[in-house]
Amino acid sequence: MKSLTYIEIEVPEFAGSSPEELVRLRFSEPTDYLPAEIDAIASIKSVSYTPSKVSLGVDLGQRATLQISFTDHRHIFAGEPFESGTFWGKWRARYGQRLRGYPVRWIQGLLGQALDQMEVRHFVIESTDGPTPQGIYTITAKDVLKLADGDRAQAPLASNGFIIANLDTDDTAVSLSPTGVGNLEYPASGHVAIGGKEICAFTRSGDALTLTRGQLGTLAASHEAGDRAQLVLRYTGEDPADIIRDLLVNYAGVPDAYIPITAWRTETESFLQRLYTTVIAEPTSVNTLVSELVQQAALAIWWEPLSQQIRLQVLRAIATTADRFTEDNTLEGSLSIKDQPGSRVSQIWTYFGLRNPLEPIDQADNYRSIAVTADLEAETAYGTSVIKKIFSRWIPFGGRQVALRLNDIQLGRFRDPPRLFSFSLFRRGPENPVLGGGYRLEAWPLQTVTGLAADAPIQITQLNPMADRYQIEAEEALFQTFTPGDLVNRVIIIDSNINNVNLRDIHDSIYPDPTGEESPAVTLTVYIEAGVIVGSNSTGAPAFNVGTWPVGIDITVYLRGRIQGRGGDGGFVTENFGGPGGNGGPALFTRFPIDLILNEGTGQIWGGGGGGGGADSPGDGGAGGGGGGGAGQLPGLGNPGDRPPDTQAQNGTTEAGGFRGGGNRNRTGGNGGGPGQAGGNANGANFGVGGAAGPAIDGLSFITKTGAGDIRGSQIN
Repeated sequence: MKSLTYIEIEVPEFAGSSPEELVRLRFSEPTDYLPAEIDAIASIKSVSYTPSKVSLGVDLGQRATLQISFTDHRHIFAGEPFESGTFWGKWRARYGQRLRGYPVRWIQGLLGQALDQMEVRHFVIESTDGPTPQGIYTITAKDVLKLADGDRAQAPLASNGFIIANLDTDDTAVSLSPTGVGNLEYPASGHVAIGGKEICAFTRSGDALTLTRGQLGTLAASHEAGDRAQLVLRYTGEDPADIIRDLLVNYAGVPDAYIPITAWRTETESFLQRLYTTVIAEPTSVNTLVSELVQQAALAIWWEPLSQQIRLQVLRAIATTADRFTEDNTLEGSLSIKDQPGSRVSQIWTYFGLRNPLEPIDQADNYRSIAVTADLEAETAYGTSVIKKIFSRWIPFGGRQVALRLNDIQLGRFRDPPRLFSFSLFRRGPENPVLGGGYRLEAWPLQTVTGLAADAPIQITQLNPMADRYQIEAEEALFQTFTPGDLVNRVIIIDSNINNVNLRDIHDSIYPDPTGEESPAVTLTVYIEAGVIVGSNSTGAPAFNVGTWPVGIDITVYLRGRIQGRGGDGGFVTENFGGPGGNGGPALFTRFPIDLILNEGTGQIWGGGGGGGGADSPGDGGAGGGGGGGAGQLPGLGNPGDRPPDTQAQNGTTEAGGFRGGGNRNRTGGNGGGPGQAGGNANGANFGVGGAAGPAIDGLSFITKTGAGDIRGSQIN
C-alpha cells in the first residue's frame, strides 16, 4: 500500500490581527500518486520525528520533536503577481519568528483513505528557520508539554510590585509601587514574600497592604524601600490532578481542553487518595514543580498526540491478564533487552515538612522530618547500598505515612533495576500499541531460575509510528502493590516539636475530606512520637486540638511524647499593687470522641503552669519583685519589675516554673507554677495572686483512655 503524509498548520490570516482569524494550510510530499480530492500544497521535502519519552514516576520525560523541511516555490498569497517572490519568502515576511505555539498536525494514511480516516498527531510550533539560499524552510514542532519548560512557564508569576518605604520588624502597613500595581496584580488578600526574606499575610486596598508579619515558617525582618513584593503561591490539601492542571493551564498556557480533568480525578481518587500541600514563594519552573509531583505521587504524565489530550496515570502493577507481545506478533529480530544498573536503589531518604519556603529546598536542615526506608536484603544480594534522597516540598508536616508510601514505591520500582526493552510491530497488524499502555512481554531470554518461560510486565514509554511499523521502547514496570486498606486506614505521625496542632487541618493537608459514610469506614491513627513536644504559642489556644469531624470517623491517638500548654507570664509590679500572674494554657482539647493510648513512662499531658503574682513597690524606697513565668513548651516570661538583674524574676522552662523576683521589705514576687500547677502569690500589702494552671485535658468525657501516663493539671468537661 502507498503511504501518504500531510502537514497542516494553523496561522493568523493576517499577522498581528486582533482578534486573530486562523487559516489552515495543508502541505504534502510531491508524489506522483497524490489524490486530487485532498487539497494540498506539495512542498514537503522531508519529515523527521523523534517520539516523546514517558517517564514513569521520575519527571515529565522528554518531549516529542517533529521537524518538517519544505522546498520553496512560487505562490500567490493575496492577489500579487505569480512571479512576485516565493511562498516561503513571503511567509517569512508575514510571520517572522512569531509562530511559536501555533498548532501543527502530522497526518499519516494510505492511498484510498479519506482524510478523516487517517492518523492525526498534534503538536505546536517551537521554532522556524529559513528560507535558506538553497530554498529550504524548516519548522520544528514539539508536543504541548513543551509549554511547561522553565524558559517560558514559571509559577508563581513574577510580581512587579515593590515596597515604597522601609519596614521595621513591628510595622504592619506598607504601600506598593508603581502606582496602580495593587489592583493590576495583587488579590484582595493572600501572602507576599518581601525582599526574598520574609513571608507576610496581607489584605489589600488599592496599593496599600495591611500585613501580618513572619508567616509560613519565616520570621519578621527589616526591609528597605525598593524591596520586591512577590506573591506567594499556595496549595493546601489538594489533589495532585487539580494542582497539575492549575500549573499547566494558568501558568504554562496549556489549553484547558487538552486536560481531561474528570478522568484525572478518577485516576487519583481510585489509586492514590493522597492530597499535597506546599508554599511556592519564588517563581519556579512549571516543569520542575510538575516533575516533583510525578516523582512523589508516583505518576506518569504524557501528551497523547492522537487524541490531543494530556494523560495522567498513577503507577501500579501490570495485570497478568494484560495484552501480550510475543515472538508471534513482534517483528523477528527486532527485540533488544538492556539492563539499567545505574537505576538501582536500596535506600530512600525522604525529607518532608518544609520549614522555610524561602530557603533552598534541597537542604536537609530546611525540613522538619525524614523518612528512611532500606532494603537490607537487597543490599546483601547486590553487595552494596545505593542511597537516593528526595526533598519533598509537597509532603507536609505529619505526612510520614505519605513519605513512607513514596519510599515503598521508589524501592518497588528500583530495588531491582528495571530493564529497557525495544522491539517493533507491523504498522497495520492486529495490535494497536498505545503510548503509556501496560502489557506483558514474552521472549525466550525471559526465564525463571529453573529455565521455565517467564514474562515481563512492561509499560510503553516511547512509540514511533513509522510508515511500515511501530518502533516501541518499553520499561519493565516493577511496582509496590498496595491494598485498599492502605488508602482507608489513614495515619498521621508527629515526629518533631510543633505548636498549635489542629488535627483536622493536618489531616486535610494530606488526605481527602472524610464524610463519615465511607465503606469501609475511614480510621485515623495519630502517633506523637517519644521526645516530641506539641506545644502552644498562646495561653488562649490549646496545644493539641482534635478539631471538628463528621460522625463515623474512628480516631486513635498514641501519645508517646508530650502535649503541653503554654506557661503564663509573671505578674507585673507597680507602686500601688502587684499584678496577677497569667493563667497557663490548655494542653489537649476535644469535643469529638477519640481513643487515647498513653505510653507508660513517656506519654505526658501537661497543662501550662500559671505565672507567679507580682508584688507592689511602696513609694518610700521599697521595691517589689515580679512574678516568675509558668512552665510550658513555650514557657511564661518572668516579669523583671524594677529590680537589678540578679534579683529579677526568671522565665519558666518546659519542666519547671521560673523563680520569683526578689524585693525588699518583704515585697517578693510569686514563683511560676510547674507543669499543671498554679503560680504562687506574691508577698506584700497589695500582692498579686498567682495565675491558674491550664487544664491538661479539656474534653475528658469525649476521651477513652488506655494507660495512666503522666498527666499534670486538671481534667475537665
